[in-house]
Amino acid sequence: MKYYNLKDKEEVVDFKTATIKGQGKEKGLFFPEYIPLFEKDFIENLDLYSDVEIAYRCMKDFVGDEIPSEILKEIVSETINFEIPLKKINENICSLELFHGPTLAFKDVGARFMSRCLSYFLKSENKKVTVLVATSGDTGGAVANG
Repeated sequence: MKYYNLKDKEEVVDFKTATIKGQGKEKGLFFPEYIPLFEKDFIENLDLYSDVEIAYRCMKDFVGDEIPSEILKEIVSETINFEIPLKKINENICSLELFHGPTLAFKDVGARFMSRCLSYFLKSENKKVTVLVATSGDTGGAVANG
């Protein structure tokens, strides 16, 4: 999948570049060229899948073949290796509680996934990266722990 810069739609990059750069020109965010649709059968049978299987299925279209399937499964498994309960609010509404991770912040999910993808990409290039986090709350802890 390709990602385009929201401030400069001419800047189009792959998942690896978007992950490593973080921002595009003029500090624009990278956005996927499309939002993948899930098969009806997958949606209707979500209860048959583990959290890791669902997360892998959600991410594989965004990552494409830039991370091999088995490694992406490992990344996803390490990312959500804590309980993420789905709480029923009423007949038609449920809430996914993302705050049960190591820092008790919903950002644990995104920060852990990002850090593991960065690690995978940078290992092959034998590079290091510095991640700067500006925060007024739980972002810093989640990223530092990621």
